[in-house]
Amino acid sequence: MIISNIRKVAETHGITNANQLKDALGISPTLASRLWRGDFSQIGMVTLDRLCRELKCQPSQLLRYVAGKRKF
Repeated sequence: MIISNIRKVAETHGITNANQLKDALGISPTLASRLWRGDFSQIGMVTLDRLCRELKCQPSQLLRYVAGKRKF
């Protein structure tokens, strides 16, 4: 299972809610909300690039694999 750390990483960079994430990345409110909650099954490369650029991090800091669990 893949675990999202997007909210945690964003909060360390002063982003405290989905609306601020939306503004920082230039994405839709719906996508920002889903990313903030970790309620998504896929993420586009453009979005991942924007997250890494804005949060000054690597993809491995945003997404973590946990063996033996399934979410989908």
